[in-house]
Formats: sequence, C-alpha cells, structure tokens
Amino acid sequence: MGALETKDPTDIVRLATAESLRWIAGEPLLAGILGTRLAALGDALRDVLRAALVMQCVVAPPRLIALCRDLDLGPGAFDLLGHHVLGALVGCRPGPDALVRVGGTLGLARRELFTPRQPSGDPPPVRAHAGRHNGAAARYRSAKPPEHLPSPPAWTCTGCGREWPCAVKQSQLLAEFGGTRAALAVYLGSCLVAAARDLPGLPLAQARNRFLGWLPRRPF
Repeated sequence: MGALETKDPTDIVRLATAESLRWIAGEPLLAGILGTRLAALGDALRDVLRAALVMQCVVAPPRLIALCRDLDLGPGAFDLLGHHVLGALVGCRPGPDALVRVGGTLGLARRELFTPRQPSGDPPPVRAHAGRHNGAAARYRSAKPPEHLPSPPAWTCTGCGREWPCAVKQSQLLAEFGGTRAALAVYLGSCLVAAARDLPGLPLAQARNRFLGWLPRRPF
C-alpha cells in the first residue's frame, strides 16, 4: 500500500476513510445492513479518525454511535466494521500511537452501544469480584490516552521500561478495545511487523509470542 503512505494526519484521515468504505462496501454482511447509509458512515468514520489523528484524543464518537443505533448494528457487525477501519488505517502507517487511539475510540463506542445500562434510580449490583479479571477497565473509561506506549526502535514501554506490550499494557489493551478482538489483533500485528523491522535480531517465533501470544483464545 505504498500509495497510501503519508505523514500528514489530514491526508491519512481522508485516505483511511476512503479505504475503509471500500472494504466495508465489499463486505456482504455490512453492505446489507448499511444499504444507502454508506455516505453517513463515511462522515462518522471521518470524525473518529480526525479526533484520533488530528486532535490526538480518545473520545466516544457520537455520530458513529448514533448511526450504529439507528441501523441496529449488532456486536459482531460492529467488530467487523472496526476490523476494516483499523486494517485500512494500518496501510497508511500512521504509527502505533495513532492506531491505539483509534482502537480506544472504537472500544468506547462499543461499550456505549452494547454494555447494558442499569435502570434509572437503581443502584448497580454489588459484585464480590468486580474488576478482578481486568483491573484497568475502570481506570480506562476516561478519554485519557494510554501511558504505557511503545517506544521504537527498542520497543520498550514508556511507562515501565519493560518489553512492550508489558503486563499493564496488555490489560489496558483489553479494556481499550472492548470486545473488538479482531481489531486488537490487527493493531498488534502491525506493531509486530514494525518491531521485526526495527529489531532484526529478534527471532520471529519469539516476536510472535510477545506481541500476539498473550491474546485470549476466546472473545473477551
């Protein structure tokens, strides 16, 4: 995808939006759901990418959330949509930080769309082990970008200095991406390719295990 390479975030937004729409239009499941709303989806995805790449923030995308609700888009279809968006973005090589911001934005949208809400006025149920399996989830509902970022070309963690993704970042990534397992795999795969280029002495099997081997075998 050399033709898509550019350093200008505004150009990346334009190119990645167009490429995402092309992939989505060729996906029978999504094309059937979207119908004549492909242009509206383009506007929503442009908002997502502009916020993450130009404004460099992670915020819940209201236009995308409203459109998905209007289309009654299910979790599986949303995950497929996110997979195509991140897949198209990887081709533009925006860098790991931009990818994680887009993934985090999609995670916020997914949480808003598919996390059951408590009835108004009712206190949330008390759970003995709430958050035990993912202690980063509560901290990561804010729009604050992650602190444990990769630092190429050594690919160490900016937060703790360990090999990236460190244990803390793995927990954060699961929270950021919500249930978008395919999108998370695409993101980590792009990081693996970049790390293999920066660290030519790193054995491929070891690199694959480091970047992808920790992913849950089942949807999270």
